[in-house]
Amino acid sequence: MKRKIYALILLVLVPLVMSACGNGLLNGDDEDKFFFEDGDVGEAVTQDDRFIDISNEIRGVWLSYLELKAAPKETQEQFSQYISQQFEKLKRLSVNSVFVHVRPFADAVYESDLYPSSFCVVKSQGEKLPFDFLRIICEKGRENGMKIHAWINPYRILPSGEKKDVLCEKSAGKRLSYPDVITLEEGMFFSPASEKGRQLIIAGVREILENYDVDGIHIDDYFYPSQKKEVDSVFFEKYRKCGGRLSLDSWRRENVNALVSGIYAAVKESGNEKVFSISPVGDIEKNYSVYYADVERWGNEDGFCDILMPQLYYGFKNESKPFEKCAVRWRNAVKNKKVRLCAGLARYKVGKEDGFAGVSGKDEWKEPGVIERQIDTLRKNSFDGFCLYSLQFVNFNENLCPDS
Repeated sequence: MKRKIYALILLVLVPLVMSACGNGLLNGDDEDKFFFEDGDVGEAVTQDDRFIDISNEIRGVWLSYLELKAAPKETQEQFSQYISQQFEKLKRLSVNSVFVHVRPFADAVYESDLYPSSFCVVKSQGEKLPFDFLRIICEKGRENGMKIHAWINPYRILPSGEKKDVLCEKSAGKRLSYPDVITLEEGMFFSPASEKGRQLIIAGVREILENYDVDGIHIDDYFYPSQKKEVDSVFFEKYRKCGGRLSLDSWRRENVNALVSGIYAAVKESGNEKVFSISPVGDIEKNYSVYYADVERWGNEDGFCDILMPQLYYGFKNESKPFEKCAVRWRNAVKNKKVRLCAGLARYKVGKEDGFAGVSGKDEWKEPGVIERQIDTLRKNSFDGFCLYSLQFVNFNENLCPDS
């Protein structure tokens, strides 16, 4: 009886398969395409005899303030040509998103009523901008089909080693004082506990979204600048006197949560198509205990972010943080289907020795194909994309989108 049933099944299936072959669906004519139920054709790569859809994959590059500082910009035409050339090359590389540093030190590469002009595009902070850098970047991005994300460092005002006298009068570092602004060995920062600082940061987000054609707002790993008491002791003492019962660590995490959820709300006020992305360090536990960034909560609850992009700046042979193990740890940690999970990749390490990777991983980045294998690993583990740090280190001969 079973043999008769199997034979009947074969009689039905074989003609169907042969028909499909004749129509070119299984004969290799469309081996690089994935057919959705609605009939749309998307890009795909093949892994382990299965298709992985990458049609909606985020393939990004960070354009940092260091690159803006080094960019040719004596005239608007010169800068515009430079950005256009870079974006054209990125487009050929299949990059579809650029995360542009627009506010690195509580200053701006765009016209702002809230923040002074940035020293990375003018000789001295606060000088009149020769032209609007962000507007040009947005225009050239659109011409090349790029999504432009405005990247800000929310808390940072001055880097380590810089003196306060480089700040102009419009800078928050001059307009606000302790305890709202703190000076440490690591630099000058808004205190994460400062309501004045938080509201200024969020107001700056609204200003960008109202005036520029950006696709979203992006912040990176600068959360609590230090675990030292002076970062927020005045605010914590006031909190406890008013009946607050959280521990110092929990209260600090709530300060960061308040900023993150506040930025998210501001982004969504501008339209649901706008996105808020966060790029924390790659160590989940360190985020929680040292930087007071509750990244697992952000990846599991609504109201914090649209994209999490941990900086997985490790090689496969890294002795303490092997790349694939860290990627899997993040994939398991982010369960909210509304939050897309991408990974920051250390393109800047390629060809160099990694002194933090241990003996076995020290020379791994000198081997060919590390970034390509990392992208392959991310796709196998259902990541939603990746971002390379940074533009100056990109190899425009890399194949970021194999078989697409």
